[in-house]
Amino acid sequence: MPIKSIKSKILLILLSLSALVVVSSALLMKYGVNQGFSKYKKGLEKELNDKVEASLEAYYESENSWQALVIEPRNWHELIFNSATETIPDLDRHRKPSKQPHKDQKTKGHSKKKHSEKPGLSGKSTNKKNREKLNVIPEYSLFNAQQESLIGQVDWNNQRAKRRPLEHAGKIVGYLVYLKDHTSGSRQDKLFNQSIVKLLWVIAGIMSLVTLLATLPLAKYFTRPIQDLNQATQKAAAGDYSIRTAINRKDELGQLGKNFNLLAQTLESNSAVQKKMMADISHELRTPVAVLLAQIEAIQDGLHKADEATLGLLYEQTNTLRHLINDLHQLSVTDLGSMQYEMHPVEINKILSTVIEGQQLLAEKKQLKIELNLSAKAPVVLGDDNRLTQLFTNLISNSIHYTDETGQILIHSRVSNESDQVVIEINDSEPGLMPEEIDQMFDRLYRKEKSRSKKLGGSGLGLTIAKNITQAHNGKIMAKTSDLGGVCMIVRLPKHA
Repeated sequence: MPIKSIKSKILLILLSLSALVVVSSALLMKYGVNQGFSKYKKGLEKELNDKVEASLEAYYESENSWQALVIEPRNWHELIFNSATETIPDLDRHRKPSKQPHKDQKTKGHSKKKHSEKPGLSGKSTNKKNREKLNVIPEYSLFNAQQESLIGQVDWNNQRAKRRPLEHAGKIVGYLVYLKDHTSGSRQDKLFNQSIVKLLWVIAGIMSLVTLLATLPLAKYFTRPIQDLNQATQKAAAGDYSIRTAINRKDELGQLGKNFNLLAQTLESNSAVQKKMMADISHELRTPVAVLLAQIEAIQDGLHKADEATLGLLYEQTNTLRHLINDLHQLSVTDLGSMQYEMHPVEINKILSTVIEGQQLLAEKKQLKIELNLSAKAPVVLGDDNRLTQLFTNLISNSIHYTDETGQILIHSRVSNESDQVVIEINDSEPGLMPEEIDQMFDRLYRKEKSRSKKLGGSGLGLTIAKNITQAHNGKIMAKTSDLGGVCMIVRLPKHA
């Protein structure tokens, strides 16, 4: 059955990673411990063999023969045990004390008195027990220079036997032959490995439990904001754009929550704008339609005659309605991004000169003075000349309509060295706008005065269309208060290389 919950997936992933880490660490630790333990045993065995060999050579130097060891095996076991004790101090714990004190000793320190019970490693069971306990003491035998067995059970011809010559005065006086108890070593290695495996199982269980306990709050920590976002998205999809998430974090999920809130805020704002726009459009369409119906009904009722004046009024209202419908169509096209653009290098100065020439007659009727101050570098942008002409026609026509008679309009272009952009500014004289009115200039259906006639104020969509055309050219448009007392429109377009 597929796992769909993110919480379960996180839990499974962390448990799997923990198991992988524990198993890998266990295998590496087991390998490392085995290697280290093997090196330790080999080093300890070599040190012990060197010590026994040195002790035997020292014994032969003092006694000048092996006879005392052969006669009294107790001395042999004492010598081996003392050498092992010097190499492995803990071995002395396993020494069995003698039941009888040693009274007869040679002056050189080696006992010659016979006792049925031997101390230290003399007992067979004790010797075997100690070898199994430490797994480092081989079974030793002593041979003379003629390779004849003196003490011990190891066969000279045993293939696993190892031999060390014992020298005195530059001559070989005997051989130390030993045979490591591999059976005991195997048992000890097996027990050691079993203890390691048990320890690893305990570690794995503890790690799994710790991972489980740590993963549950961790999974909840990561999945809670996702659940909040999921619920908020469902409400937003149902049309509730007022929903907001309360994810107060600094990671990617926190950023996602902030982006969702921004999206919801944008959708809420767009919804409000859309509702307002529909109301405004209805109002804009209702007025000319009402005038048309009233005039037509008056003609039908015989109150008015279909003379030139009445037909002129009907034509004016119909023309206003046509302009509004055309502007709404242009706005919808630019908003959807379906307006066709044929981009190629365009000289801005030529566009501005053409637009001014077309608007000159309208400016002269209002006795407005239009002054051009164009850049001498002839700035070039990558754009559609028809759409750019539409853009600047809207802006300059807007300035002419809203500037008082005998006023002034100043237009100039320049190339910004800092941002590598072409900047076009259109300044006009009074009247000006309040700051809050400037902020609303690019809103749909906005006019400075709601009561202003449509003949003067237009449909209120020209600046919104201009903004969409500017953005389609990767540019920016803004408005501010003009030094001439009116409004300054600023258009920034990327310079073409």
